Amino acid sequence: AHRTMSAVSAAAAFAPFASLARGTHSRTRKYRSAVLRGAGAGAPEHSATREMKTTPPLAAGVVASPSDDATLPAAKPSPPPSRRETIASALSFAALSFVAQPPQAAAGVTGDALPTVLVVGATGQTGRLVVDELRKRGGADVVAAVRSPDKAKKMGLDAGGVTLLPGFDVTANATALAAGMRGADVVIVCTGFVPGNPFKMGAAAHAVDNEGVVHIVDAAKAAGVRRVVLVSSILTDGRTMGATDSPGFKITNAFGGVLDEKLVGEKYLQASGLEYTIVRPAGLRSDPPKTTLILTPGNVMASGEVSRELVADVMVEAAFAPRAANKVVEIAEEGTFAPGYTPEGVERYLVGGDRTKWF
Repeated sequence: AHRTMSAVSAAAAFAPFASLARGTHSRTRKYRSAVLRGAGAGAPEHSATREMKTTPPLAAGVVASPSDDATLPAAKPSPPPSRRETIASALSFAALSFVAQPPQAAAGVTGDALPTVLVVGATGQTGRLVVDELRKRGGADVVAAVRSPDKAKKMGLDAGGVTLLPGFDVTANATALAAGMRGADVVIVCTGFVPGNPFKMGAAAHAVDNEGVVHIVDAAKAAGVRRVVLVSSILTDGRTMGATDSPGFKITNAFGGVLDEKLVGEKYLQASGLEYTIVRPAGLRSDPPKTTLILTPGNVMASGEVSRELVADVMVEAAFAPRAANKVVEIAEEGTFAPGYTPEGVERYLVGGDRTKWF
């Protein structure tokens, strides 16, 4: 969730605070029992993963009817099968059952199953766009992890086959979060603290952007998640860049030292052993993209603006693209850099809509 405060709207070009196919399986579909029961905002149950099995098809040429028993003539009783026939029949059934089971694939996904993508912070401005993009893209089972299911439903977040995972709060311990993550292949993290009480901003930034990310990473490892995609911000590593005197760093980090807190979360993810992609947007805008997307490696941008729609597109692509593994990228739109803060050689980073150049 990202929110631009009116007090710093004039400094948008200097990186204002920036936190951050649905299909039917032929045989089985895993789902979380607590979610389908409509668990409330408390800790959801995740103790069991169930399977819903489709009714096996009737033999060719047979039509089911309520009156079948009345219309079919009584069959003559058959003699009991011999011991040899019984054994042969059992072996044949076992062989067919074995063949029918799809082989296990990476990250616990069955051979005919779609990957599952879990979106954390799905009711935020960026998070809901990530869910929308995943829904449009298809090719994945989408789970929206939210604190309030009522808010998510009012937003229509559960439309198009998206499953809601209620009561998900990044300030909870990793054990509780891992229960909700089980079965997910990729986790996209769109959370970020929202500036409020100026006397509590430091604690809030620490709880969400530092410890919250640590909790998610630990939970993802425990749950067997393969990749984590994290939204962060340009200038997160501004001290290494020597950019602490830049207006963007000063303004953004004034909100509870959020850039320093984000850096702790980033480094923890990078050292976790999980595949990761860290996306650092410039100052966030809620309107559609206006100019060409610029994508650079980390520690390049010190100002700029970018549409949340582009952020969502890049994050969703990072969830699937093999080349996005273990990358840190920064994104902005062409022509949005403040005077004196245009990255050197920016032309080589103009990627636009060519996704093959994004990572």
